[in-house]
Order: sequence, then structure tokens, then C-alpha cells
Amino acid sequence: MPNILSVLIWLPVIGALAIALLPQNQSKKGAAIVASVILLLDCLLLKQFDITIPTFQLVENLPWLENLGLNYSLGVDGLSLPLVVLNGFLTWLVVCFCDRQIKERKQLFYILMLLIHAGVSGAVLSTNTLLFVLFYEIELIPLYLVIAVWGGVQRGYAATKFLIFTAISGILILAGFLALGWMPANPTPIFDYVTLQTISLPLEVQITLLIILLLGFAIKSPFVPFHTWLPDTYVESTTPTVMMLGGIVAKLGTYGLF
Repeated sequence: MPNILSVLIWLPVIGALAIALLPQNQSKKGAAIVASVILLLDCLLLKQFDITIPTFQLVENLPWLENLGLNYSLGVDGLSLPLVVLNGFLTWLVVCFCDRQIKERKQLFYILMLLIHAGVSGAVLSTNTLLFVLFYEIELIPLYLVIAVWGGVQRGYAATKFLIFTAISGILILAGFLALGWMPANPTPIFDYVTLQTISLPLEVQITLLIILLLGFAIKSPFVPFHTWLPDTYVESTTPTVMMLGGIVAKLGTYGLF
């Protein structure tokens, strides 16, 4: 039986592919079923989670690109759990009740929302820093399309600005994690979160990496003065897009900082 964490990531992807094959008039029903199942799994995850254990739970670790230090490593702790549940709840609300502003290409809208959910879940459940960055960047693609397709008059400008700022954020975060994982003291690259906590680094290296990562996550959060993408994006986006963006996607920045 697959790990419930993997199911929470890949079920919306499989659901999005299935919805693409459905007739247009059945797409909402299909998306609602997928979102409802995800929400039920979130409730099951809450039930399985043991609040007395401070470490990662329901851990899954599969070898992937081991030479690069990139493994499919998942786990949930007290910080990621509420974000996983919030992500599922918001996706369920958007799909089932908040799509009235979407007049055209609803099928594509549901597909993109499920893909956004998958990317966010993958990011908050990753215990490998490179895997985190991968999911962190993947969710930008469907979110960009949601803004560009169903946004307001200046949606093209807002979507492009959002993409540029968040892409810069991703590059900085990737650079920081690569530098941390490939420190000269490490004989092999280390990107496992738990292992990285045991590494001792000189103070000047710690400060340099902190500044790089802080800048990257500050753009995503967004913190002043790196917030200028946010007003344009929010104003030009539809209500369901703002719900996902403000409700969970932007929280990846502060989650990353913690």
C-alpha cells in the first residue's frame, strides 16, 4: 500500500489527467470528487499523526538521483501537517464552491488547481531540500497560467511579474541549498534535512547562506521591500486564485524560513 503522503501528492496529478479526458460538463464533478477524497485523506492523516513525536512521521525515502543527493524523501511533522490540511481544504473550497468567476475553460481551471495542490503538498512534505525546491518551482507553472488566463485586464503583466519574482526566489533558494549540500567538508552531497542539521559550519559561511536563503524566501513570503509583485497579482487575479495564492502558496516562503 502506498504511503499516504505520496497519495496526497500524486492523487491530484492523476486526477488532473483523468479530468482532462472527461467531457466538459463532467469536469467539475470529477474535480470535486478528487478534492473530496484528498480532504478525507487529510482527515485520516490528522488521525494517524502522533502529537507526542517531535520528529518526522510516516517517513518515505526512495533512492532517485543518489549521485546528486536528490532522493524522494517525504515526512510530516507538526509544522507541515496544518499546511497540508489547509491546502486540501482550500482546494476543496475552490473546486466545489468558488468557481463562479470562471466562465470559460473550466476544465483547464480544475486541472490547474489540482496541480497547484500537488506542488504545494510536495513542497511541505519534502525532507530533501532539492526535492523541496523542485516542488516549490513546479507549482509556479499552473499558478502562472491561472493568473494569465483568468485574470483581469493587466493579467499578462501581473502573471509575468509574479513569475519573474518567484523564479528569482527559487534560484536564490536553490543556490543556497546547493552550497550547503556541497560544502567542501562533505565527501558526498547532502540534502537530507535531518542530516543537514548535524553539520557544523564556520560562522561566516552560516551567515552567507542565511542571507541567500533569507532573500529567496523573503520574495516568496513576501516581505517588504520584495513584495511589489503581490499587489498587481492579487488585483488582477480571480477570487479562487487569490484564495490559493494568499491562503497557502505564499506560506511556502515562511515555511521555508522555519
